[in-house]
Amino acid sequence: MRALDLLRLSTTSSTQRARPAGAPGVSLVRRARGALSTAATTVRTDVPRRLEERTTEAALAGFLTDYVSDREEKAADGSGHALRFAARNPLSTAAAVVAVLRLPVLPAHLGTGPAADVLRRTLLTRHLGGMPVASTGVAVLDVPVDPAEYVVGANRQTLRRKVRAAQKKGVGWRTVDDPAERRALVERANAAEQVHADTQYRNAAPDNADLLEHDLWLVATDSGGEPIMLSVTPVDGEWGLLRYFRTLGASPAHSDARYLLMPALVDALAARGVRYLTDSTPPPQLSNGLRHFQRMVGYRYARVKVSDRT
Repeated sequence: MRALDLLRLSTTSSTQRARPAGAPGVSLVRRARGALSTAATTVRTDVPRRLEERTTEAALAGFLTDYVSDREEKAADGSGHALRFAARNPLSTAAAVVAVLRLPVLPAHLGTGPAADVLRRTLLTRHLGGMPVASTGVAVLDVPVDPAEYVVGANRQTLRRKVRAAQKKGVGWRTVDDPAERRALVERANAAEQVHADTQYRNAAPDNADLLEHDLWLVATDSGGEPIMLSVTPVDGEWGLLRYFRTLGASPAHSDARYLLMPALVDALAARGVRYLTDSTPPPQLSNGLRHFQRMVGYRYARVKVSDRT
């Protein structure tokens, strides 16, 4: 055997004798270190990304949808309480709290009068253990300075399609300024609520007398000119409140009229200098059907800081 071969054999044997039994090879150690490095990189990049995804405004809307679905499913046995839902879903609830804290804060400088009073009362109503609705997030629609911008963009595709569907059915709209017609519409709205086809929107004893205190009235009409939907919006400064926005019956035309009235309402609000429109129902109390409609027409969640206008 050649001397070089003897030397190689000797070196190999020495290396093998020096390695303890069961010790990993160099290549195995390197692979383990590589796996640990990859895992650490994944933790540094993937965990923050997942936290970001679970604490967005859209994730908060999903959480509220899940909560309302759970509440409706468990309504019969009374186990759909908010605290019980939070106890069953601690991680998603914690993420929702963070999502609320991350919401933008909008200023609401309110004056005096019926419109300001109902806006202030709505935003400062306490829920969820005594917190004002405004501090936990409300549905807000941004009203552009140029109302034509409201219907532009891919996120308004459903809105545009529904508006066209309403127009094909002969649905139109107009403002309502006559006090006598307003009183007649309130009576008609009360009657419609009492016999609403969907029990969750049915109200045996509706009280809408306060609508007559406010100025911005719109009505959608069918092809024969009959009212099929009523919208009443108190306005104060840069804020409007969707106090009443309900159909006066049930049909495809009634449903599509909701979408037709939204651009008309935005146009009227922009003309009055309004920049934000909020809803009169806190998000946790809103049905998922209405939440879906809100998302389709552009509502998003925000916190509101209420102050008195000087």
